[in-house]
Amino acid sequence: MSDRSESPEGSDVSDISETLQNQVDDWSSNTTDACNIIFFRGKNELARFSPACTYPIFGEEEAVFGYKGLDISLSFASHNLKPHVSISWDEKWEDRGEIKASDVRAALADFLPESAFEDESLPTDLSESEAAEFSPPGVRIEPYSIGGRNYEIWCARLVDPLAREMMENAQVLVPLFIEGGTELQMDHDWINERWKIFFLYEICDKSPGTSPYSMVGFATSYQAFSLPDRSSPAAGLVNLLESEGPDSILDLWSPEDTEAKMRASRSSTLDLPSRERISQFIILPPYQGSGHGPQLYNKMYTFLIARNNVFELTVEDPNEAFDDMRDACDLVYLRDSEPDFDLLTINVDVETAKLKPNASIPVDDIVDGSTKKFIRTHYKIVPRQSARLVEMQTLSKIPTFNRNPARITKKEKSSNKQDRAYYFWRLYVKQRLYETHRDTLMELDHEDRIKKLEDTVNTVQADYERLLALAEKRANHATKVQLPVLGAARKERKRKVIVLDESDDDSAGVVVVKKGKTELK
Repeated sequence: MSDRSESPEGSDVSDISETLQNQVDDWSSNTTDACNIIFFRGKNELARFSPACTYPIFGEEEAVFGYKGLDISLSFASHNLKPHVSISWDEKWEDRGEIKASDVRAALADFLPESAFEDESLPTDLSESEAAEFSPPGVRIEPYSIGGRNYEIWCARLVDPLAREMMENAQVLVPLFIEGGTELQMDHDWINERWKIFFLYEICDKSPGTSPYSMVGFATSYQAFSLPDRSSPAAGLVNLLESEGPDSILDLWSPEDTEAKMRASRSSTLDLPSRERISQFIILPPYQGSGHGPQLYNKMYTFLIARNNVFELTVEDPNEAFDDMRDACDLVYLRDSEPDFDLLTINVDVETAKLKPNASIPVDDIVDGSTKKFIRTHYKIVPRQSARLVEMQTLSKIPTFNRNPARITKKEKSSNKQDRAYYFWRLYVKQRLYETHRDTLMELDHEDRIKKLEDTVNTVQADYERLLALAEKRANHATKVQLPVLGAARKERKRKVIVLDESDDDSAGVVVVKKGKTELK
């Protein structure tokens, strides 16, 4: 029997691999840490901050190879968002065959105009002699003041050359601050006519050679053609065909349409029944936490629903932070604007005959159906959002002491009026949840179905109570809302947990799998 020992070759390979890995780590830079976003007013730096993420530009690992002391500076003129890129480093990897340093400039070039990479110095590039005469594109829709400072909101369609140029300048900020955010496609004027951009500015003191307009944030919305009444599409179709405009509905989407034809029909197509969809929403980090997000959202809402041909306002892929702000803003707005909404309560005197075990829940008896319909249509709120606002408002009229499932063992026969109101409120919410997620719930046995609905209502109630507190603070001007951006959730590793997910308005009821969640939000 021969004596065997460890192979020295295996040890050498391991050492080489470790050495190579150490070199890779030593020459790798985290792009989110290396990136600085800087806003200038003339030659003066106003703000410097880091992006929320850089993976849409530099890859999922948010890292580049080949640099030590890497610095990526994205600078912007605060009035027109003219960009300037500066890339520097302490040391750069010397190319060795196929092993080369990452091309940082090329990665950024897909998100910025070519002018951002000009070789002029930063002060020369961003300082403009005409800055003092700069006026934002479009129309001023609303001014407001916070803490003694003045702000203005301007709205323009992207067919406006200056608005489009500014949007092209700002495009890089979208993937840096919006999870899953993508660039707008601005290749055709007939599409750009449907895009609106809202610029939010602080109005600064005038000084020689500089603009008084300093960017606080911006948002975009898209006007999408839609039938005016989804519950009776045939009637809407007749009205559309009888209106002045293209020869047929298909002309609106046909790829064979020429630019000339679309330009000729543009004015009429913009007057067709539409939905406005808020797409992107960014408040720059230095201005977050001061109430600018609610100001921008509220003024966008009232501006966008003002046109008669717009019958609904929705939001594209809102994240949880934006949903919170939207809920609080909508709740405060309806309470202030609509007396019937402010007076909404749970009816505790529902006819016994309508409460039989096999009967449908009489939701329009529990909360007045005509009032709900008026609020949804008059204020142009999508059905899911309108339903949630009604549920929040009616819950707010039930004393906190009575919002306890242990108090409603006698259900509708309870002698306490507020306990009956809470019982009917839970019944009302359960019916909406059941209708939304019927297919998923029917896969469960009867007992599990009941438990799932009970648990979900408890979670919904807890979330509503949190939002009601936020709305109260907002109404009293005592809140500092953490201002959000819009975007789809970043991909993460998931474990299989069945969730009933109330998604955005166009896809409510989709069953998804999410990490660590087992309830409806």
